[in-house]
Amino acid sequence: MSESKRSTSGCIGVFWDVEDFPFPNGVSPPLIYHKMKLFVESVPCPAEVTTIVAYVDKEELSDELIRVYDDAGITLFPRQGDVYERYQSMVLDISWWEVDMRPLRFAGSRVMVISKEINKDSPFFTFFKSIASLCHPIYYTPADHDLDPPRRSGWLEPICFNLPSDPIDQNVTLHRTFHRLRSSIEESLDYSHDQTMPDDDLMNLDSSPFDQTMSRSSSSSSRTCVFWDSGDHPLHNDDPWSTYAMLQKTMLEKTLGSCSGDLSLIIYVDEEYIKDDLAGFNMDKGITIIRPQGDKHARVHHMLVDIVLWSLDNPATYFEPRTLMVVSENMEPGTDFRNALEALEKRYYNVLFGDPESPDLIGGRFKPMGQKAAVGFSSGIASLDFHDFSTSEIVTFWDVTGCKTTFASINPVLEKKGYHGPLIIKPYVEMGSPEDVDEDDLVGILPVGMECESRIRVRSEGDKYAKVTRMLLDILFWAMNHDDVPQNLMLISEPFEDITKKCDTVLQALERRGFNIIFKPSHKVACIDDSTVDNFEALCGMVPKQLTNQRHGMYSSRILTDQSRYLALRPVILFWLVKDYPPSNPKKIWNIFKSAVSKKGYHWIDPQLRVYVDKEKISEEMIMVYKSAGITLKVIPENEVHGKITNMLLDFIRGTRRILTPANYIVMSEPFIDHMSDIVVEGLRLRGSNVLYDVPGYVLTFGTSQWSAESLLDGSCTAPSGSSL
Repeated sequence: MSESKRSTSGCIGVFWDVEDFPFPNGVSPPLIYHKMKLFVESVPCPAEVTTIVAYVDKEELSDELIRVYDDAGITLFPRQGDVYERYQSMVLDISWWEVDMRPLRFAGSRVMVISKEINKDSPFFTFFKSIASLCHPIYYTPADHDLDPPRRSGWLEPICFNLPSDPIDQNVTLHRTFHRLRSSIEESLDYSHDQTMPDDDLMNLDSSPFDQTMSRSSSSSSRTCVFWDSGDHPLHNDDPWSTYAMLQKTMLEKTLGSCSGDLSLIIYVDEEYIKDDLAGFNMDKGITIIRPQGDKHARVHHMLVDIVLWSLDNPATYFEPRTLMVVSENMEPGTDFRNALEALEKRYYNVLFGDPESPDLIGGRFKPMGQKAAVGFSSGIASLDFHDFSTSEIVTFWDVTGCKTTFASINPVLEKKGYHGPLIIKPYVEMGSPEDVDEDDLVGILPVGMECESRIRVRSEGDKYAKVTRMLLDILFWAMNHDDVPQNLMLISEPFEDITKKCDTVLQALERRGFNIIFKPSHKVACIDDSTVDNFEALCGMVPKQLTNQRHGMYSSRILTDQSRYLALRPVILFWLVKDYPPSNPKKIWNIFKSAVSKKGYHWIDPQLRVYVDKEKISEEMIMVYKSAGITLKVIPENEVHGKITNMLLDFIRGTRRILTPANYIVMSEPFIDHMSDIVVEGLRLRGSNVLYDVPGYVLTFGTSQWSAESLLDGSCTAPSGSSL
């Protein structure tokens, strides 16, 4: 049809549930198509048939049958199992059809739905009402008078469906349908979503697995690692090899490993435990003995830092989880030890609390982790921008005790070294110390571009390692939260007694990932003021020559796609599928989302956040809070299992109509599986847009030193500032 003729005539799309209204017996596909054209001409508002989609029983589908009907201009799709899945499939197909017809410049669009699922209480009815202004009128087949027939000029027009029996010429002109696009999408998608993780090489650790430079592909790469405090719990049969064999058997039985190289055992011993047969023990495949580190406090602190350090070097994702097991008595709730393990659980580490009294050494805490999700979760939100250390933030972890610092003196030195980014100060004090109770400002008046955060108060209770360990843990989680965007770091503190080597190990791990360490503890300077600023300047590093991090890719779990690069300067629309009860601070959440996405390099952010929440999990009062925050809230009725997903997908399609240009659709959600979601997302990509998924916890903590996002999402706190080991 010519464009001029289209502008004066309408188009109609036919969506036919063949299970409800079967094809006539003995009628060929071309004849069915032509009879449908004749039928359409008989309705009050005749229009050009552009699409006929038929939903048939899956068992009746075959490649040959699909081809025959496709050649006749009829697209066959499998009819979904239950009513809601049929609704989801049909309404998304209709929405795509309406969007794809717009560029063809028809005078108007109409929809014909041949199904028995339409009634006043069905989601079909609600959907058709919502698109009445776009597709007018909508024809439907009433089932047993479930609907009172509206007036003939209404938006929903009932029809008595009966194909004409007039003889016709078999040489008809057949239409190609836009749904061939969907057919090609379905053929290209893999709906198993099983992600097979490659087998890693067997760990080959030195006497200290973290106190050496290593690449991710070597000794630090292990899917499962066991940290065993033998000072608290003797080994199985008092023997490292016997313990390793027992653990390996258990891990294989619980499908936590597929070969011996998936398991590493790290044993922390004290002076009393070193016997003659272990005196010369240095290394065995998969087993490492950590020599005495001092008293019990020192051993526990070393162990905890090593756990998080291993996690840093072995990133876990929903598709590639990691398992760590801890055998220790330091599991009391509310301690930094327990909080760190719980934070790692939120990051897809399967954390097991070892039980030496149990036959399998694990007890009952094992939780299998899924590896299936909708297309898109495997890539995540990767950063777009090249990394320039000269303008990046300089995050300063500052031990206030014994390290009086005049930050006004630091600023000229940093500028001389080539640093022009903002400086963020994180001060650490001991609870009850003069620095804690002193109400005076710790830093005084700061130069422009410097910001001091609230004091981080650490309860030591006689544990001299508590504060420094907390600082090292915060540094490690901060590094995890930057993922593929390394930053500048300064650590201002007196040299750490007894654990200086551990501090060096942590900083070396960050340097391997591409972070720039500007300053670290030194005996040459502790307090920084006008009298010591020259020494400080001598110890500060210059801005690295490279503008991009060359090594972070080997650690990053996010994948930068070509589509993301191509659409870097296009609009960004944010969607949030709330899993449970929505938090009470929507403005704060929205600002954090925008900040994180901006740090990732996406700057043209749509001013509306679209939030989807189940009706039974939000009160009327909270609905008003969200609406007053300027957030677009979709409250999903009860009993709609995939309601949030379907409404989001419809908003995806509506977005293509509203924005009129390819865009980035960014979704914050826990991983889910949804057949139609994969089809719609791939349809958006084929039409030039980009869809990225990531979990809310990752986005909310990105660029911070927070251990987890639980304090933002549900009011709990995983890393209380006053906790101790």
